[in-house]
Amino acid sequence: MTNLSKLLDELRSIAQLGLNYSKDEDDLERYRRLLDLSAQQYEANCGLSSDVIKERFQRELGYITPKIGVSASVFDTEGKQLLVKRTDDHTWCLPCGWAEVGESPQESLRREVLEETGLIVEVKDQIRLGHRMPGDFGLPHTTYHLQFYCVLVGGELRGSHETTDVGFYDIADIDNWHSDHELEAKTARQYWAAELTSK
Repeated sequence: MTNLSKLLDELRSIAQLGLNYSKDEDDLERYRRLLDLSAQQYEANCGLSSDVIKERFQRELGYITPKIGVSASVFDTEGKQLLVKRTDDHTWCLPCGWAEVGESPQESLRREVLEETGLIVEVKDQIRLGHRMPGDFGLPHTTYHLQFYCVLVGGELRGSHETTDVGFYDIADIDNWHSDHELEAKTARQYWAAELTSK
């Protein structure tokens, strides 16, 4: 996807959400204008008329899909897992985050790992598809969570504004997990052990 396509995708998603949720008429007018501008540029890029494009966008208003999260399972040579301690609730988790518009899950995950830990990973197999329903762990919405096995390929371990501690740990020593990340860590450990024995 080109940079322009990514920009258009983000602009039209902002316009759609604004039109769906805003009650202020001035704001609604701004979101309509933003959708018009996006549709005009899409017309130049894809050959469909801006009216057809805008009509398709407007049909999507109000249909909100689950949020998508991604998490990385990374191991050192001793089998310890890459974990971060969060600044928001001071619990431990795998490097993770929300998938971004205009990125594949793998791209979002590489970005999140780099931002949170300073490490560069190659994203390999998906090892778990989890979900959280409204009310689970105090969340108000449905979320899907894609967990991937990753291999360390570079970078330098460091913290970030989102993390207070970063490193490779024995998960048996952790007792303060974020949401369902203990399950994710155990699932990853089983996958890593199976990978090791298959080689």
